[in-house]
Amino acid sequence: MELSAKVLWPLFPLLLLIVVVCLTWALVAAVRRSRGARAVWLQAGALICYLLAAVSAIASERGGMSANVHRPFSLLTQILIAVALYHLWKRGDRSLLWLNGGAWAAILADTALHYLLAR
Repeated sequence: MELSAKVLWPLFPLLLLIVVVCLTWALVAAVRRSRGARAVWLQAGALICYLLAAVSAIASERGGMSANVHRPFSLLTQILIAVALYHLWKRGDRSLLWLNGGAWAAILADTALHYLLAR
C-alpha cells in the first residue's frame, strides 16, 4: 500500500468523527452523572477547542487561512484532555477515562498520519 494522501484521505474524517463522538459522549455523561463542575468544564472546553481546530483545519485546506492556525487549538484540546484524564483518574470514573483516552488516541493518530504523509 502506498502512503499517500490520495489513499489515506478517508482516515482523516473518520478520526475527526471519533474525536467528536467521544468528546460529546463524555460531556453528556459528565453532565448527566453529575461528575462535578470541573469535569463538565474540562469536557466542554476540550470539545469546543477541538471543534475550533477542526473548523480551522478545514478552512486551511480550502485556502481560507494558514495551515498552522489549527495547531494551537489542537494542542489546547490535548492539554484539556490530559487534565481531564488526571482529574478523572483520581475519581476512578472508568467510562469517562475510556472516552477521553479514545479521543486523545484519535488525535494522536491524526497527527501521526500527517507526519507520515509529509515525509
